[in-house]
Amino acid sequence: MLTDLKNISPIAVLLEEHFCLSITDCNGIITYVNQPFCELSQYSEEELIGQHYGMLNPEYTAESFVKEMQQELAENRVWQQQIKSFAKDGSPYWIQATILPTYDEDGTITQFVSLDIDITSKVQTTKKYEKTLETLRNIENALDQSSVVAITDQRGIITYVNEKFCELSQYSADELIGQSHQIVNSGFHPRSFFKDMWKTIGNGGIWQGDIKNRAKDGSEYWVNTTIVPFLNKKGKPYQYISIRTDSTARKEAEKSLEIALKNDFRQTVKNLQNIIFTYTEDIDGNLMFTLIEGKTAEKIGITEDLGTLKQLQHAFEKDEFKKLERYCRRSMLGEEVQFELKHSANTYLLYLSPIFDDETVVEVVGTATDITQRKEAEELVKHMAYYDYLTGLPNRRLFQMKTNEAIEQAQNNDESFALLFIDLDRFKNVNDTMGHAVGDELLKVVGQRLKICLREEDIVARLGGDEFVILLASKPLAEIEAIATHIIEEISRSFHFKNLDVFVTPSIGISIFPDDGQDYDTLMTKADTAMYLAKENGNRTFQFFTQEINHSLVEKKTLETELRKALLSNQFVLHYQPQIDMATGHITGLEALIRWVHPTKGMIPPAQFIPLAEESGLIIPLGQWVLETACTQAKKWLDDGLPPIQISVNVSPYQFKQTAFVSMVTETLVQSGLPAHHLNLEITESMTFDTQHCQTILQQLREIGINVSIDDFGTGYSSLSYLSKLPLTHVKIDGAFIQGLDKRNGAIVKTIITLAKNLDLNVIAEGVETEEQARFLQSLHCDEAQGYLYSKPLNQEQTEELLQQANNQFSRI
Repeated sequence: MLTDLKNISPIAVLLEEHFCLSITDCNGIITYVNQPFCELSQYSEEELIGQHYGMLNPEYTAESFVKEMQQELAENRVWQQQIKSFAKDGSPYWIQATILPTYDEDGTITQFVSLDIDITSKVQTTKKYEKTLETLRNIENALDQSSVVAITDQRGIITYVNEKFCELSQYSADELIGQSHQIVNSGFHPRSFFKDMWKTIGNGGIWQGDIKNRAKDGSEYWVNTTIVPFLNKKGKPYQYISIRTDSTARKEAEKSLEIALKNDFRQTVKNLQNIIFTYTEDIDGNLMFTLIEGKTAEKIGITEDLGTLKQLQHAFEKDEFKKLERYCRRSMLGEEVQFELKHSANTYLLYLSPIFDDETVVEVVGTATDITQRKEAEELVKHMAYYDYLTGLPNRRLFQMKTNEAIEQAQNNDESFALLFIDLDRFKNVNDTMGHAVGDELLKVVGQRLKICLREEDIVARLGGDEFVILLASKPLAEIEAIATHIIEEISRSFHFKNLDVFVTPSIGISIFPDDGQDYDTLMTKADTAMYLAKENGNRTFQFFTQEINHSLVEKKTLETELRKALLSNQFVLHYQPQIDMATGHITGLEALIRWVHPTKGMIPPAQFIPLAEESGLIIPLGQWVLETACTQAKKWLDDGLPPIQISVNVSPYQFKQTAFVSMVTETLVQSGLPAHHLNLEITESMTFDTQHCQTILQQLREIGINVSIDDFGTGYSSLSYLSKLPLTHVKIDGAFIQGLDKRNGAIVKTIITLAKNLDLNVIAEGVETEEQARFLQSLHCDEAQGYLYSKPLNQEQTEELLQQANNQFSRI
């Protein structure tokens, strides 16, 4: 079939350009892949041919694939499914696969042709927006109870309407979505009306006003409308939310007033919900009510017995009454006015319209509408736009506005201020091991503690994730340092959730206006830069921005680029440090330690590039290279007749979390030919915090026959009791306890050895450098030791020479 496709030029071009194409034989073995397939999977054609789909998806084997195809194709002509696979670097990707069989002349299946489409971006985007959709649903639920709500995109196309919108317009949601508001346009307003509205919201402003619409049955209605634009990072609107209240009754009331002005309309307005009133001015300049009607007036205790405006003083706050009197007098001078007025817990919208006789105002007609629910809905939307939904702190948008205001004020007053960029150390571990619910509660409490550390004029905001930022008003450097120290101490205190003590620490970067920048973006960038240096300096500290920091980060970025090149050009080598049986002095194992031999900089220590590899994701292919190289070398030594030893390989937490980790280790053993019991994987304490996940992975490794050590024990989070729950074979005591062997550390070492032996675990002591340390460990019956007292890490040739002497008493190097 492949030959036929290649002979049909248009089909061949279509397949090569638009599909990831692969073909397997009837036994599920890959016989052909095209270039797009290789690019997506990151494997070469040579690596894929002869393999089965299990190397991309651990759930598949050649047998399971063929069985599934036969079952599905017995009922259908094609097999289609969305599949999650893993590229060579361990990263996941998703494809929409369509598999067709081909048959020989006897009707027997000869091969399977798979046409795949990369849908990774679609799947990841869907997950990313699930949280956003949840937030929008919360807003929708809050607004649906009180207002008519619609959301449009930047072009004015309706993307959402609530039930109240449908009830009022008499259109269904399906009829409205995808249309513009032209569908309910009554034709009452001139084009200039909507042109001014779009100008306001298009520039990011909030628009308010009354709009007359037409329902599906032709009836017309009025809505008092507030439109709030949602802005992107560039400050440009990407959608608009409009909140409306049905103001038809008010408009009809005003129309009724106009008709009734020449008649006695008291009876007409008495049963209206709105307050309807008229007033005039006597010869002494007093404003005298001539009419007050409406059910709302009765509710708030304003009756027709009221004489003058001054008699309302007791009913309003002082400033509110002054506003009422000011606008009432302006209307008596012939001005139509509209304003909001607060009374008790409610807000009213007042319209005042003067009545003229021969160009002289003889009376003013007013209406007051209760808009309390609408104001509450508007405040909710504004709060969502300017405040973080989780912590209640100002968000990035509001913080940027406040910072720009502070810049303007500081420039006018020749002042300075500081920005503190805060990132929580190891917060991802909290989310990964304890769940996002605990992580969210932690972020809330962090926000509360940050506010406690600041003065009223300072501002703290949450940017997103575990990042916070603080604007400190004009302060001397010493006070800024004191506040930063106070924040570190406050955040570093334990957080107690559900009988768990959780610890995080902050790293803080600080930039100063105007020394480090004179605009928001520059100040934020430099504070962020300083924060990263604080992390590199060991976390739980603060760092002011300097040009040296900037240079350091440039060097770091350069090193990351060179690290990527080093993976491709074989610049890495392994050194091996012996592990010694303390009873016999013989070599029991070797720990594989990676070294970077840079072509110009020489030997670069792991401490400089391993954290960078973890941060950039390169630790996945780098860790796989170490495992493959160590296993291959160990098998070669066995084949050369050297004494059998156990090879120990360190595992990064990032590798350990990979879905295909166990299958990758298994495949490495198969390819190298090394027996599983000759491999020892070393994990850190932090990887054991999620006990259930850790137990599952370690149990799978032990079932294969692989040994597992917990490395640097005593320095992390886990308790000694965790040792009894995990299927381990070795415990490695951290070298810090051995090198600082005082009374306290000695007691810790003794406790670890005793507990490990009770659990039938071998104990290896790291960092043994002196005879005194070795004698102490021997007295406690420690099984094995490793350190410079016995040997430094050796290159391959030196290690082979050492193994030649393995049957003799070990002599120190």
